[in-house]
Amino acid sequence: MDWLEDFRPQIYELFAEAEQRIHRFPAPLNVLGLHYLSGFDIRKQNSIKNYICYLLPFWLERTLTMRLHHLSPTSLLPVAKLAALGNVMGMLHFFIQDDLMDRQDRQSDGIDRQQLVPLSQMLHSEFLLILSQTTHDQARLWEYYHRFVSEWASAVSLEQESDYFAQDRQKIAGKASPLKLSAALLLLEARLPDQLPVLMQQLDEVLIALQMNDDAADWPEDLADGNYNCLLSLIRQELSIKSTSSTDVPMSIAVPVLTEQRVHQAIYDHHILRRYAAIAADGYLAVSPSSSIPYLNHFHAYLIRQLNRMTEQVDQHRNLLMQQGSLWYHARISP
Repeated sequence: MDWLEDFRPQIYELFAEAEQRIHRFPAPLNVLGLHYLSGFDIRKQNSIKNYICYLLPFWLERTLTMRLHHLSPTSLLPVAKLAALGNVMGMLHFFIQDDLMDRQDRQSDGIDRQQLVPLSQMLHSEFLLILSQTTHDQARLWEYYHRFVSEWASAVSLEQESDYFAQDRQKIAGKASPLKLSAALLLLEARLPDQLPVLMQQLDEVLIALQMNDDAADWPEDLADGNYNCLLSLIRQELSIKSTSSTDVPMSIAVPVLTEQRVHQAIYDHHILRRYAAIAADGYLAVSPSSSIPYLNHFHAYLIRQLNRMTEQVDQHRNLLMQQGSLWYHARISP
C-alpha cells in the first residue's frame, strides 16, 4: 500500500483535465491560470506538491470500496475524480486568497495582483460547478460547503491576532477546511455521513502535521514577512517561559521579539525541533488505528518522518560544526 504510487495514473489524468478546463477560461486569465497551475502540477519536477489536496478523495474511495460490500468496485470512482478535480480548483482559489492577504507588493510570482482577483473568481466558479455534479444530496453538500468555508474564513481572519499553535491547535487545520468538503462528499455518496466526525478528527491531525512541516521549512520567510508560523510560535512560548521564570514580568506581556539569531539558537542550541516533532507525533498517536483511513494514516506517518528527518539533519550539521570548533560553530549559526 503506497499512498502516492498507487494513484499516480489518476493524478496525472486529473492535472490534464484541470489544464483543459483552465485553458477554456477567457483570455488572459487562461494563460495566467495555466501558469499558476504549473506551480503545483505534480507532473513537473520543481512544482509544489500539495499531495493531500488531490489524493484524499482517491484514498477515501479505495478504502470505502474495500470496506463496504454493498458498493460496486467503480461506484465511488467518478465522484472521487470529480472531488479531486474540485480540490485542485479550490486549492488554487484559496491559495490565491492567502497570497493576496500575505503579500503587500503589487507583483506576486510574476502576476499582477489585480489580475489574481478575477483569476481566483474563475477558479472558484469552476470549483462550485464541479461540486454541483458530485452528489445526489445537494442540500447536505451546500451545508457542508458553508461550514467548511466558514471554518477557513474564521481561521485566516484571526490568525495574526491569535496564537493557534499555543492556544487552539485545531484552528491550524481550519486554514485547510475547504479540503474537508471532498471527504464529506465521498461519505455522502457512500451513505455514511455519520462517520464524518471520526474522519474529521483524523484529517485535522494530518493537516496540523502538514502545516508544521511547511512552517519548519518556511520559517525564515515567515519571520521576515511577519506571517504566522507554528515553529516560531513554539520558540516564542519557550522564550516567554524562560523570561518570566527569571523576572517579575507577567507571561501575558513578556512576548519576546524573534530574530534570526534567536531562532537559530533555539534550533541548534536548544533542540527545539525535537520537541516540535514530538508534538506532531502525539497528534499521530491520538488517532485510533481501528477507525482511521489507512492511506491517510500512512501519509500522516510520512509527515512525522519528515519532521524527524529535519531534526536529524540539524543534529548532524550541529555536530559537524562543533567538530570544527566552538568559534566556527557560533559564527555559522549566527546570521
